[in-house]
Amino acid sequence: MKKSETFLKVIIMEKFTLGVIAALLSFGIISLINKDMEEFANNLVVFFNLDTDNYYIEALIDRIGMIENGTIIGVSIGMVSYASLNLAMAYGLHKRRRWAEWLTVIATSLLIPFEIYEIIQAQTIVRIGILILNIAIVYYLAKHKELFKGRKNG
Repeated sequence: MKKSETFLKVIIMEKFTLGVIAALLSFGIISLINKDMEEFANNLVVFFNLDTDNYYIEALIDRIGMIENGTIIGVSIGMVSYASLNLAMAYGLHKRRRWAEWLTVIATSLLIPFEIYEIIQAQTIVRIGILILNIAIVYYLAKHKELFKGRKNG
């Protein structure tokens, strides 16, 4: 493996991991269809040993109780789409497909303005780290086009 391919392997693993986590979350979310969401929220509060008499906890439980099946389905579809996108990028990058390079650059670049906005709202080490990682991914893929040259795009 060339030195320049090491970061590509990191990108592939990151996209694969995000895809798997999103897929698992979508299955967990879809399992909430036809459940009493207020009871679900109460069970979580008890599980995490939070104060059930706290005003904010009660308000949160009430809001969660209003979540309907349509919202759950919509969120689950969004998570499946996100999982599919990340898994497709991981597969394409692993196979050194030109379309995956472009897809990853475009999808990652589109997130950067939102990440900057989030950092302006509240600076955290995690938000700054994610922004730096995504900028590094875009820069790396734009700079190392030779990793994808001469590859069949099928």
